[in-house]
Amino acid sequence: MQIIWDQKAIEKIKNSHTVLELETFVVGNENITAYCVVPAEKILNEFTQLDANKELHNVFVTALKEKNYPVCKELYEHLMGKFGGEADTFYDEIIKRIDNIAV
Repeated sequence: MQIIWDQKAIEKIKNSHTVLELETFVVGNENITAYCVVPAEKILNEFTQLDANKELHNVFVTALKEKNYPVCKELYEHLMGKFGGEADTFYDEIIKRIDNIAV
């Protein structure tokens, strides 16, 4: 997974690459958002589903921000393997965190 933090870089490539928002972190007094850049060759086989997959991903990230963990858990199964598997470690890590919160 290629992760970038630079908002200027995101703006430059967002129309030519698949860029997925991941998480926002507080660093000092600043919010920093991490994004995953998905290589084109990873999504060739799912190109016709790309918009739908991106929408599911965005709903997952919004649910995470809103701490709507049941939605995250429900979408997890539908998102695994999408984007050529590039975001799978992100989804796995989020579900592990959610499971630890419930303990």
